[in-house]
Amino acid sequence: MVREGAAGTGSFWQRKEVMLDYPEMKALKLLILVFGALAFTRVLGGTRPNLILISVDTLRQDHVSIYGYARNATPNADRLMRTGAWFSSAHCNIPLTSPGFASLMTSRYPHETGSTRNGVPMVNDLETLAEILKKNGYATAAFLSNWPLKKNISNLQKGFDLYDDDFFRKRWIFFNSERDAQGVTRQASAWIDSNPQQPFFLWAHYSDPHQPYLFHNGFNFASKTQTPNKAQDKINAYDSEVAYADYHIGVLLDQLRARGLDQNSLIVFIADHGEELGEHGYTGHGRYLYEPSMRIPFGLSGPGIPAGKRVDAQIELLDLAPTMLAYAGIAPGAAMRGRNLMPFILGQKSWPEHFLVYFETYPGAVRGEGAEKMVNVKDPIWIGLKLDDLKVCFHPSGARWEMYDLAGDAKEIRNLADPADQTFIRFSDHLLAWRRVWEKSAVSGQPDAMTLEDKKRLEALGYLK
Repeated sequence: MVREGAAGTGSFWQRKEVMLDYPEMKALKLLILVFGALAFTRVLGGTRPNLILISVDTLRQDHVSIYGYARNATPNADRLMRTGAWFSSAHCNIPLTSPGFASLMTSRYPHETGSTRNGVPMVNDLETLAEILKKNGYATAAFLSNWPLKKNISNLQKGFDLYDDDFFRKRWIFFNSERDAQGVTRQASAWIDSNPQQPFFLWAHYSDPHQPYLFHNGFNFASKTQTPNKAQDKINAYDSEVAYADYHIGVLLDQLRARGLDQNSLIVFIADHGEELGEHGYTGHGRYLYEPSMRIPFGLSGPGIPAGKRVDAQIELLDLAPTMLAYAGIAPGAAMRGRNLMPFILGQKSWPEHFLVYFETYPGAVRGEGAEKMVNVKDPIWIGLKLDDLKVCFHPSGARWEMYDLAGDAKEIRNLADPADQTFIRFSDHLLAWRRVWEKSAVSGQPDAMTLEDKKRLEALGYLK
């Protein structure tokens, strides 16, 4: 835990206090980022690499084997990450799918994108990773599997030549049709087989670990000697979904290797957020900011990336877009908030001793009168921050505070919030100041983009009440 008066803490907070005014990217910062991008391009011999983003919905970090999970549920993701760098302290900024990807693609917080809930698209005037890449000569394609990512209710198609969200094969017996992992790999593989223009940006998103969890033949981790238990059955089914997705990710990776595309591509493996599996009396995501929902797998593999490099420094999903652009030798968007991680990964710069991450989350999109409109799309149900092992969260409507020391309480059981504690006072004051800065200028997407079909399917996924 970072305590008042700890070495370096005061100067750290002074720097963060200055950042609270949300200044635009300064010329010096932009120059540093551009220099880092050009330096990394030289590592690649001056050629533009392909960029491949593989994401898995609802995949918590501690169910990925490379992070220490006892079950071998993710051999293909593990193999990919071991060929490059992977991060043990990577966090999303919001545990919801469409808002999370809006933040990832723009490197902006959800309250800045307008996409605060599934079903609420991001605003038009933010430049995305795909748009920047397209302007720099990249072919762009996305293959999706989760209804909240449909273009009309996410606006995430911006910058993509092909945004394949046309999935109508039923995956579950419930009223929501989604593409499973086999379908995502099939569509992405067909596109690769078409010999797309290079360089290209390919995004493949797998949704299988999302509720409801199903068992897949050949991917069953349940012990025959295990006494039937609802909680364990849920975990077994979740792991079966993870392993099924990982298998088909492996098929896609094999095709990339067979075509030699791993030799000139950066391949990124991430989750958009995690999942609670009964912790804190909750199964799902989006409602709280606890670690099972917020801590995610995050790995990068490609030419020039040191192999077998585990990084324990704190990073966030906002860092991904600037980092991918830097790898391609392209300057980040002027409004992007995240960091270019490449100089740190390559050892050109030392990882900062402290790094502060902010979180926010919003309730499932609530339908208003007549089920035609959604209400209250701007107010978060929780906001939070994390510095080193200390984490503070605030529930505005309930005026509830929580503070945890993750070093000694990884499961976030002992709430240390104490109005007389100087550490809590400083962190809570900072979190409230952060919110005051943005709450007056937060933007809102337009929830009326949802059709009746969208509402039914989001309701089946638990995102509408």
